[in-house]
Amino acid sequence: MENIFDLFSMKGKTALITGASGALGGASAFALAAAGADVALIYNSHLQKAEALAERIKPYGGKIKLYKVNTMHVEEIRQNAEDVIADFGKLDVVVNIAGGNMDGAVYTGHKKTIFDLELQPQFDVITLNLFGGCIWPCLLYGAKMLKNPEGGSIINCSSTNGIRCLQGRTAYAAAKAGVINFTQSLAAHIAEDLNHKIRVNAVAPGFFPNFRASQMLYNEDGSLSPRAQNGVKATPMGRMGDPKELMGTILWLASDASSFVTGVTTPVDGGFLAYSPA
Repeated sequence: MENIFDLFSMKGKTALITGASGALGGASAFALAAAGADVALIYNSHLQKAEALAERIKPYGGKIKLYKVNTMHVEEIRQNAEDVIADFGKLDVVVNIAGGNMDGAVYTGHKKTIFDLELQPQFDVITLNLFGGCIWPCLLYGAKMLKNPEGGSIINCSSTNGIRCLQGRTAYAAAKAGVINFTQSLAAHIAEDLNHKIRVNAVAPGFFPNFRASQMLYNEDGSLSPRAQNGVKATPMGRMGDPKELMGTILWLASDASSFVTGVTTPVDGGFLAYSPA
C-alpha cells in the first residue's frame, strides 16, 4: 500500500496560479510549491507582492517564474499559455484565483440602489470574475492540458456570494454563480469527451481578510467594518478565515487525493452557508 501522503504530493507537476499576488492566490501557490510543484505565478499590478511570494517559496526547490498578465485581456492569457509551456514544458494544474469587486458595481441599499449604478462597472465586474477569472483561463490554459497522459486539475475560485446573495453585490454574485455553473459544464465535457483524467472543480471562500477598498472589510484604523462584522456574526465559527486555511482544500483538489472528484464546488466558509439565523 502506498504512503498515504503520496496522494498529496505535487512532485514532478507544474502548477499555474492566477491572482498569485493576492492573499488567497499566494496561499494556493505556497501550498503547491511546498508539496513539490514547479510554479508559474501570474500577477497583474502587484509585482512586489509576487516577488515576495517567489522568495518565500524558493526554499522548496521547485522552478518558479513570474508572469505579468492582465486577465481582462484574452490575448495576454493566450500568449502566457504559450510562454508557460515553453518555459516549463507542460502544465498539470491551473488555479484561477484572479478576480474581485469594484466600487462602482456595489450599492448600499440605503443611499444608493441597484438602479443608481452605472452599467459599465457591472459589466467590468462580470468580465473580470467570470471571463477573465474563469472562462478564458480555463479554455486557454486548459487546452494545453488536454493531451496530458496523467490528466490534470483545474481549480476555479467562486464565492459563497455565488451561492447565497449578499446585499449590494449583484454583479459579483452573478459572476461567481456563473463560475460554479461553468465549472460543472466544463468538468463534464472534458471528462466525457476529451480526457477523463482531467478534473475541473471550484472553491467557494467565505469571509477572508482582504484590504481592497471595494471589499469594505476594514476601517481605516484596521478594525472590522460593519459589513465584516455582519459577516462574522453570520459565520458559526465566529471569525473570518485565514488565507492558509484555503491551502488544504487547494492541495486536495490539485493532487491525486481527489482523483475521482470533478464538477464540485467546495465551500471554505466556517459554516456560513450552513447557517440561517432565526
